[in-house]
Amino acid sequence: MAKAKSKTKKATTKDLEQKFSDTAFRLNQERNDFFLPQIQDFVLQKKWLNLRPEYQRRLVWDDEKRSLFIESLLLNVPIPPVFLYEWDLSRYEVMDGQQRLNSIVDFYSNRFALRGLEKWSELNGSRYGELPETLQRGLDRRRISVTVLLVGGTSDGGPDKGEVRKLVFERLNTGGQHLNAQELRNCLYAGSFNEMLIALSRDPLFTEVWAIPPYDQHVDRHGNVDESLRKNPLYRRMIDCELVLRFFAFRKRSNIRGSVRSMLDRCMIENIDAKEQEIEAFSNDFKTRLRLAHDIFGDRAFKYENEKGELEISQPLYDGIMVALDRLWDSRAKLMPAKARVGEKIEKLLKNERNFEIIIGKPNTAKAVQKRMDLLTKAIENAI
Repeated sequence: MAKAKSKTKKATTKDLEQKFSDTAFRLNQERNDFFLPQIQDFVLQKKWLNLRPEYQRRLVWDDEKRSLFIESLLLNVPIPPVFLYEWDLSRYEVMDGQQRLNSIVDFYSNRFALRGLEKWSELNGSRYGELPETLQRGLDRRRISVTVLLVGGTSDGGPDKGEVRKLVFERLNTGGQHLNAQELRNCLYAGSFNEMLIALSRDPLFTEVWAIPPYDQHVDRHGNVDESLRKNPLYRRMIDCELVLRFFAFRKRSNIRGSVRSMLDRCMIENIDAKEQEIEAFSNDFKTRLRLAHDIFGDRAFKYENEKGELEISQPLYDGIMVALDRLWDSRAKLMPAKARVGEKIEKLLKNERNFEIIIGKPNTAKAVQKRMDLLTKAIENAI
């Protein structure tokens, strides 16, 4: 006899009212309007923090989009408010509006010239310092609305301030595109470990392997990113930083549990207070394993032949090889002389349809991740 399905008890009005009372955020809001020069001062004096390009996301506006924003200010078109989070008394971090604030600061600092304007086409090619004084004064009188979020926590049983902050980051979306998982980690787990991930994503060998335009050629001394790097799909949504993070998250066997997202989140949380010496060791580990992979596989590092016979880079293959080399690091002296056999073993492994599905097919369960690491570790180990 089939077992009857249990029915979910319908919540009563009293239950709903109680949940509303228990979980409602103690979130106060203050609203103010600020003149553009005031905004520049607040940012330059670091009263409003986290305006660096790495913060939140890398969907950096190009000069034409920044110019259209400045034109909107000239035309007195309504602008969406900026959201700030008060993390300490009179100290704020920008939760939403980074691109708008950066555009104001950079224009007032004469870091870009207006371009692509239609209503004010006469100003194309002009920087703030080159505008007529009347227009400068007009811009100086324009205002931006700012909403400051003051989080006081919740009543018993509700989320703590950290959870509130995380949820607000996830839900705030005046720009029309939500933060992805790595952009959110970058917001929530700022610190030396996160800065290390960003620095390693700029490593010349790493950018070469992943076909990311090299930083030294595509970022100027002011930190402005040119179009080719800005449009790179790995760079623009911080996938490059996530690739680095995956190595640290997967190298620790005890961390391979739950979803991949939870593994990556845990790694960030566990290392948020990492000391300088630990950061140096982490950085060296990543670079040396990456260099070893390149020395062994050359231009074929982390690549496989697709159905068309073309070499295609694979994130799961990268995960597995990086972790396998980390596990076999003490045997590294034997790997270089055996690099031809290593390549043959990996190629043979991938010819097996079942192994190919586990390694390249991108299954994201903890079991599949662990199996991927084990298969590649064993194949490389057998070659030496």
